[in-house]
Amino acid sequence: MRRLSKQNQPGLLVELTRALAELEGRAGVSAEERGRWARLRQGLDRQLTQNPEQPLVPDAIDPTDLSDLPPDLLSELSVARADPLEAQIISVLQACGGSADLDRILIGLYRKFQTVQKRRPLQNKLWRMVRKGDLRKAKAERGIFSLPSTNGRGRKDRRRE
Repeated sequence: MRRLSKQNQPGLLVELTRALAELEGRAGVSAEERGRWARLRQGLDRQLTQNPEQPLVPDAIDPTDLSDLPPDLLSELSVARADPLEAQIISVLQACGGSADLDRILIGLYRKFQTVQKRRPLQNKLWRMVRKGDLRKAKAERGIFSLPSTNGRGRKDRRRE
């Protein structure tokens, strides 16, 4: 998708908002379509009032944010069945610079997601993530979990480290 220049965005968003409001008011529009147009118009209104400098088209697609996807698409994704705690753990580790001990992960989960986890179940979850290859256990330091390196090495190679 082509990115719009910042000076063109507000005018375009205002025009789109007006067009969506007009579509909402047309006779013979189903309630489902009317709701869709209303949601789009509200999103554009928020864009205009909250973040006028933010680009209309984001630079990257975040696969962990599924909030705007319709149920039909969610049912087709394997990501939708993923454990949200795993995504939260990875997010906390990214915020900690890629590695942290169990205490820092517990604190990070609370501060970032307002969730209180029990130590033992979280530790078990971390070890399951290590076995799957989602996380690594530091060999030299006790109790430190880190994100896997991005050098493309496989699970068997990581075990040999």
